Amino acid sequence: MTRAEVVDRFCSRLEELVNHDSPSDGTEQEWIAERVAEWLAPAGCTSRWVREPDGPARSMVVTLPGDGGPMVALLGHTDTVFPLGEAARRPFRREGDRCFGPGVADMKGGVLLAAAAMERLAAAPSRPFSEARLLVCADEETRLRAPAVCAEAAGAAAALVFECARENGDLVSERKGAIWRTLYLHGRPAHAGADTHRGRSAVSALAHEIVRIEGLSAGRPEMTSVVTTVQGGDSANTVPGEARATLDIRSSVPEDLVFALAELGRDGAYDGVTGEIEDRGTWPPMPRTPWLVDLARSLARELGLEIGEQHSGGVSDGCWTGDEGIPTIDGLGPVGGDDHTPAEWIETATLEPRIDLAARLVTAIVQRGA
Repeated sequence: MTRAEVVDRFCSRLEELVNHDSPSDGTEQEWIAERVAEWLAPAGCTSRWVREPDGPARSMVVTLPGDGGPMVALLGHTDTVFPLGEAARRPFRREGDRCFGPGVADMKGGVLLAAAAMERLAAAPSRPFSEARLLVCADEETRLRAPAVCAEAAGAAAALVFECARENGDLVSERKGAIWRTLYLHGRPAHAGADTHRGRSAVSALAHEIVRIEGLSAGRPEMTSVVTTVQGGDSANTVPGEARATLDIRSSVPEDLVFALAELGRDGAYDGVTGEIEDRGTWPPMPRTPWLVDLARSLARELGLEIGEQHSGGVSDGCWTGDEGIPTIDGLGPVGGDDHTPAEWIETATLEPRIDLAARLVTAIVQRGA
């Protein structure tokens, strides 16, 4: 196929995926995974479902058998942050050298690029791997813990994650881990003027907690600790009996996250105010693997791509594989940006070279370990 034919087929397939809504809390993700498996079946790939414990949709493993050697895992997810009906409101469109639509970058375009790399590996004269295994996760956007499908990466020589490349084409070599929590404080409501002494202000206690929690990052340069939303009180003339805040704490240093969790569990000494914390998820950092970064960038240069690397504050499924000690690299999807917004896009000019890069990287990884 010519480069133009590769891009046209990619965009035609991507249009199908983008125009089918797949929010995290439904089962529509399974249709996306099934469609990808159907496209890969003629290349000799097989597929099977993996049930996830935390959501209604199943994940999928698509396997391309090889001639022997190590296994390499490719990772992507089929859910998006957008609700049902979003695709009808703003369907896929291709304008010039860009494609737009819900999930076009995060990450239906990435899943499709990984599938295209599998097709290229299948067409090669030899397959110096035992398996190339595409793990299609169903609920990355809302998950509280590692997905069951990530266990399928165990023993892999490397894990390649197809979140979109940065806007300048850079790979993601390292990611911070994250702690997401909601803090609830319960005081005692009372009339703010007549019975002030009887009240216990949950908002006042929350104000102190905000200062304390955001101060946890002091002296920890890789850590951020942010109170992202606050809510409290019921009326303008009442001592507020209830307050809550959402917390976002991140670091690439695991010890920072351990420290933060311990501090969040420490009771604040606020007279008449009690509290509890809701767990909204803890993700480990994705550590940098120097040899894998060097290999990917070297192959990119051979293809005429001058790409760098970035340390991202965002999380991905690469955090789970990296935490298991599997060499992991991310940002192998199309060049794109504005994730989670109506302006989300990918560049079509980056598709063919990045498909080639991904396929060559799989081969180079297994040959390195031979």
